[in-house]
This record gives sequence, structure tokens and C-alpha cells, in this order.
Amino acid sequence: MDNNWRDGELAKFKVNPHKVDQQLWDRMCIPMIYAHWEGYVVSSLRVLIGHLNKLQLSPKEVDTKLIVIGLGNTYNSLSGKQRFDQKVDFTNKFIGLFENAIKFKKEIDTKSNLNSKVLKELCDMFGFKFDSFENVSSDINRIVTFRNKIAHGENSILPDTDSIEKYISSVAIATDILLQEIDNFLSNKTYLQKVA
Repeated sequence: MDNNWRDGELAKFKVNPHKVDQQLWDRMCIPMIYAHWEGYVVSSLRVLIGHLNKLQLSPKEVDTKLIVIGLGNTYNSLSGKQRFDQKVDFTNKFIGLFENAIKFKKEIDTKSNLNSKVLKELCDMFGFKFDSFENVSSDINRIVTFRNKIAHGENSILPDTDSIEKYISSVAIATDILLQEIDNFLSNKTYLQKVA
């Protein structure tokens, strides 16, 4: 993925090119840093899913986790007490999945809070190594927490310029890690079932 524009914008956050009041600038940067973080993850995973869709993979070929992703919201019909017709509907969709190439929806649920817990869920879905994000996960969590507090009008959040630079660096590291995990996923074809 070409992220030169994203890198360029993040670099501008470090220098405050229009010389906005520094305290205000630092507060404004937090939601933008988060937007770049979530935007990168979502767009990267959509590209990955698009590539998997082009491969026209049979459900019999892929790892079980990808079958679950392929079934998507179909599982919602199993919540609560199910009527018999709901069970039949789910079973028909499940059987239908195995008759054709698997088609993944490009919806990436970040729960609007792409903190380390949600990132771990996404990593688990695709078999990425969440441990790779260990050194940046606490900064990612702070960005999400601060962004939420700022978005809900809490005025006590006053990040400083050093923190902004650290968060930008952590997001850059996290996006590089994600890119490497996706590259490994595709290069090693870990989307395929493991042959025993």
C-alpha cells in the first residue's frame, strides 16, 4: 500500500506548520493520529480481503478462521433462542458456503476503538502475531483513550508535543508491523488449511 500521503500528514503534525497554539495543536493531533491508525488498518485489511476474494478460494482450502470470517453476520441468527426456521436458514447458508468460492465481505469492525484488545481480535482472525505489537500497544491504547475523551468534550486532556511525537512514531511502527504481518500471511499462504 502506498502510504506516502499518510506519512506526510503525520510529519506535519510534528512540526505544527501553521503555528497554531501548541496546546491546542497537540489536542487536535490526537484524533487525527487515531484516524490515520484506524484508517490504515481498515484499508490494509480491505486490500487483503480483496486479494483473497480474487483467489477464488474454496472453503475446503482455507483455514477455519477464514470460513468464520466468510460467514460473517450469518452467526447473528444463532443468538438467543433460535426458532427452527432460523436454524435451517443458518444451515443452508453454511452448506452454500461450501458449494462456491468463499467470498469475504470487506467490512472491518474496529468497534470505533481500535485499541490493543480490538487489534488482538483482528490479529487472531487472520492468524497474525499480536505479540509483534507488544512495544507499541500501550501507546495505541493511550491514543484511543485520549481521542475518546477529547471527542466527548473532556478538556483535561493536555498531551504535550513529546507525547504527540511518540504516538506518531508508535503508529508508524504499528503500521509497519501490520504490513509485515500481511506480507507474511500472503507469502507463506497461511490462509490455507494446514496439512497434517
